[in-house]
Amino acid sequence: MIKKIPIISLVAGLILLICSCSAQTEQVKGNADAKFPANFTISNIKSALEQYANYRLWLYPENVSGKWADTNFDPYIGHMIEVEVRLYTDSGGNQKVYTKTSMGEWLAVIELKNGIVYCDGQVSKDESLWPQNNYEVMGEFQIQVPQPHKPDFGSSARKDKMIAAAESYMKTFCVDLLSGTEHKKWVDAKVYIADFYEYESGVSAWLVRKDGYVWNSPMYFVEENDEFKAVGEKGFGIDKIDALDKLDSGRYMFEKQIDDAAKQFTCSSSEM
Repeated sequence: MIKKIPIISLVAGLILLICSCSAQTEQVKGNADAKFPANFTISNIKSALEQYANYRLWLYPENVSGKWADTNFDPYIGHMIEVEVRLYTDSGGNQKVYTKTSMGEWLAVIELKNGIVYCDGQVSKDESLWPQNNYEVMGEFQIQVPQPHKPDFGSSARKDKMIAAAESYMKTFCVDLLSGTEHKKWVDAKVYIADFYEYESGVSAWLVRKDGYVWNSPMYFVEENDEFKAVGEKGFGIDKIDALDKLDSGRYMFEKQIDDAAKQFTCSSSEM
């Protein structure tokens, strides 16, 4: 799941970083003989993991999901965790970067897209996607698991095009609803396009009717010649969203995403 990060050179030996959240000094260890794939550094890998931890805590907290797992960051909020950076190489010479934390037997998947290094989820040791190849330890660092806070999804000219594509799709979606057999129910429905990171491949929008019914409409982006098109996927509806418990996963996600919306407008035939 699941949108920034400066690129700096890897420095051999020990680098002292001051955590902005505490006066505690972190120790970052790099392997002087190791070579990362292009654009990866200890610094931007650390930033990617910190960003991912906050994203998980903000949108998928343990008290909402109701499920404990050693992949959850919630029990470690405010604590320092140890992180080992691993570079796996397969028999064909292809390389992939992961981090292993002191939290449990899982790896964070570190990816690169359009020059942005980011965390693309977690894989546990008993899962088929766990890498089977040899790895080299590229470095070690610590992060302090943050108190959940609104993610900084960032902005760019590229992201503006993605938002415009999502808006165009949703306005067409509105036209279809307003010309359908239940068009009266959708008049003046509010549309909220959730915010997202630029490296994400899709986004979702919420349509909110006056009668309390909401519809989640996911989309994925197709890029061609530096332009974007949003393509709709199967969505789902929730009746009487305000009647649900505030810790219901559907209501929780709905409220977070409309509060942080990247774009909002009204389903009105005069505006389409």
